[in-house]
Amino acid sequence: MAKDVTGVHNEELQGLLRVDSAKVLSVPSVSRPFWGGRSPRWICRVLNARACIPVDGGVWRSNQLVESFLPIQSTAPTTIERLPTGNLRINHSHLEGAKLDISYASYDESPREIALQPIQTVVRMHTRVQDLYSDHHDQLLEQLGFAAEVVYETKENLIFNHPDYGLVNNVKPRLQIDHDGPPTPELLDRMLAHVWKMPDLFVMHPEALHAFRDEANNRGLTLETVTMFGAAFSCWRGIPILPTNKLHLTSLEGGEAGGDVAQTDFAARKPGESRTNVLLMRVGEKKQGVLSLYARDVPGTATFPFIDIQFMGLSEGSIASYLFTTYAAMAVSTPGALAGARVVI
Repeated sequence: MAKDVTGVHNEELQGLLRVDSAKVLSVPSVSRPFWGGRSPRWICRVLNARACIPVDGGVWRSNQLVESFLPIQSTAPTTIERLPTGNLRINHSHLEGAKLDISYASYDESPREIALQPIQTVVRMHTRVQDLYSDHHDQLLEQLGFAAEVVYETKENLIFNHPDYGLVNNVKPRLQIDHDGPPTPELLDRMLAHVWKMPDLFVMHPEALHAFRDEANNRGLTLETVTMFGAAFSCWRGIPILPTNKLHLTSLEGGEAGGDVAQTDFAARKPGESRTNVLLMRVGEKKQGVLSLYARDVPGTATFPFIDIQFMGLSEGSIASYLFTTYAAMAVSTPGALAGARVVI
């Protein structure tokens, strides 16, 4: 005969401390707050490791030579006689006693000056919150930490999209490619023809990277991978491809002035209706590449690099305020350090 399980269960619970009551004396493990908007910020990691330049006086003056090539001269009129002529003249294969040309480097007399731009916010907290509700996690430290995350996310966005120093807006016209389709191996090879002097990385939106992988799969190509910062990245010709959601997707509806596509609403995006940018660059001062500029006097701390946090005092209502400040800008040392392509995905 089947037992009345419910009845037996209720009978066994008589005289026992109920679970709901027991929870009153239990202290749960409380996680710190998590924010889904945080991204890996791979480009920031690369720039911080290879291309951070401290700036004095708030301005970086980008000096360049007027001429781009070293002319090579020969006493014999051959096809190797010279490269494009300028003020740097080099003799070779000449007879002893021959008169040598004179060389000097001519500087651009109107160098571009790039001003560091501020990124700031203020964190406010009532002292009561810090005093009474920090038993599991330091309330102030959590608030400061998330403010720093948004500052860094904003900095990465401006690396690409700032109207003055953003990389998307600093690709020279001759190095910008318009491509009516997804990124393809042929397109990336064309970009490598522009940035052929020790290129370091491609950067594209995750959806663009997905489209590129599809193109490679359709051609039967297996993409290589490389490990950096503990993560694996797809490569093309040995050059890693870094994904970032800061190279925005722009709707093609209404022409080039179409609005941004929601970065998280990928399911609603139809293939072929969005435009985005793909970048290829070399980085670092020694390689005459892309540079990340910061204020020398604002190096930050180990916890918050490049951010200055200043206590602004207490209000009469016992509210503490903290000012967050960082200064940032980007510089492209030489035009051939950065190429771009506008693609449709």
